[in-house]
Amino acid sequence: MTVYKYFIKIALKNKWTIIMYIAIFFSLSIINGANVTQRETSFMGTRLTIGLVDNNDSELSNSLKDYLEKNNDIVDTKDDEDYIKEQILLEEADAIIVIPEDFDEKVIDKKESIQIYNDDRKIESLQIQNQVNKFLMFANATYKDGRFNLEGVSLALAEKAKVEIIGDSSKIKNGGINEWFKTYYNFTGYVIIAMYIAIIGIVMADFTDEDIDTRVKISSKKFLKFNTEMYLGQLTVVIMITLIFILGSIVLKGKYIGEINFNKYVINTIVFSFSILCLTFLINNLTKNKLVINGMSTVLSLGTSFISGVMVPQEFLGEKTLAMAKFFPNYYFVKLNGKTVNSFSEMRFEISMQLLFAIAFLLTGLYFSKAHKQ
Repeated sequence: MTVYKYFIKIALKNKWTIIMYIAIFFSLSIINGANVTQRETSFMGTRLTIGLVDNNDSELSNSLKDYLEKNNDIVDTKDDEDYIKEQILLEEADAIIVIPEDFDEKVIDKKESIQIYNDDRKIESLQIQNQVNKFLMFANATYKDGRFNLEGVSLALAEKAKVEIIGDSSKIKNGGINEWFKTYYNFTGYVIIAMYIAIIGIVMADFTDEDIDTRVKISSKKFLKFNTEMYLGQLTVVIMITLIFILGSIVLKGKYIGEINFNKYVINTIVFSFSILCLTFLINNLTKNKLVINGMSTVLSLGTSFISGVMVPQEFLGEKTLAMAKFFPNYYFVKLNGKTVNSFSEMRFEISMQLLFAIAFLLTGLYFSKAHKQ
């Protein structure tokens, strides 16, 4: 096991790079986790910044606007979907409401009458939907003889109810913890790409050095055994890094694991790690230059993370960006992290796509390896 031991020894020489990535990652996770815990144990009505597009300008729509202004700040916007998504992405608005021209008719017919764009990164933005639904419910209740009793609606909405939570509020399930795990494992994908390519790639660059390659050819070490020990070393490094991230989530939020589908995140992370290991194998067969490998580590980790939904949620990305992201396994990794699943069959597509990418990277790497040897 000489090759295996030497591989691990070289990999551990990069321990400070590993520690730096892990320290930054867990520092951000702890900061993010503190906010999630606060959201889970209490609820407080938050004054939000919302945009409102009124294409109806009726007595009913104006009354809705007046009601929303009492608890929120209204900002200017325009009826353009791309502009609306941009405002939410840049946090210029927590939510944007678009009132259609036939608003009154839809409310009377009890149809979906308003389109709401809210910032999924902020749990509190969901209260806009509740406020609008409450107003429309009271408005429908007062509709009689072809008109709404909007004065009565205002009086009813002005009533306050005192609510007291009985029992342990920490046991109340909240979407915040799901959001934390999703964000945690999404960002894990970015770190995995950066670390695997930078660490394993550099170690492999040493093993593919011409002098070492010549020594291997004239040694008694068989080619198959040499490669078996080398790939075993890669798997050891990958398993160690992957376990650190999985165990880290358990240490930080282990008490909430029963409230989420933790197996989904574990399986998804393991499959994604295998896919990126195969990508690293491909890169190692394309170049031996350590500077190029470091550059590809940075470019691929940041570039694919931005277009696949790690840095920016997928729902805020354009169609062309998402179409480009589908050519990388990150897209399916992030998509599965944000998906609600109840069985393995429901995550089969995303897992299969990541495995297909792994096979494609592996076969392409083998092709270039064979061409290089020839």
